[in-house]
Amino acid sequence: MIEEVGTVVELKEQRIAVVMCKRNSACEHCPSSGACSMGDNSETMLVDAINMIRAQVGDQVKVVASTKHFLQSSFMLYIVPIIGLLIGALIGESVGKRASLGIDPSLMSALTAVAFLVVTFILIRLATMRLKREAFMPRIIAKQAG
Repeated sequence: MIEEVGTVVELKEQRIAVVMCKRNSACEHCPSSGACSMGDNSETMLVDAINMIRAQVGDQVKVVASTKHFLQSSFMLYIVPIIGLLIGALIGESVGKRASLGIDPSLMSALTAVAFLVVTFILIRLATMRLKREAFMPRIIAKQAG
């Protein structure tokens, strides 16, 4: 489990709270650090979390996220597109060498690689639209002594 401590700054919807957490050293090396909402400054971030304990604005809370879900989403967002890109490049080069289309095999490789990359992102988007957002969201599990 990934655990953070933060302050509830806003209540959304019925069971969603926005928690302001301090950015830690792991954020500096995270490839997704640009995707996090910035807080009041570059040292904080805003996280949407399921409010399981009905915390109120101003409460110090412990937020946990599943490592499994974090790794699954990272794999889908980073590794799967790279695999699609490589498969497209290999297929494009193979087709470029075998077919007499008058296109350089390297150019054909690059074009199919980009096409496969785009298709991969579209397929990921379509697949994630069916997922419940709440399944991958962090959860507020406890109030902290403030």
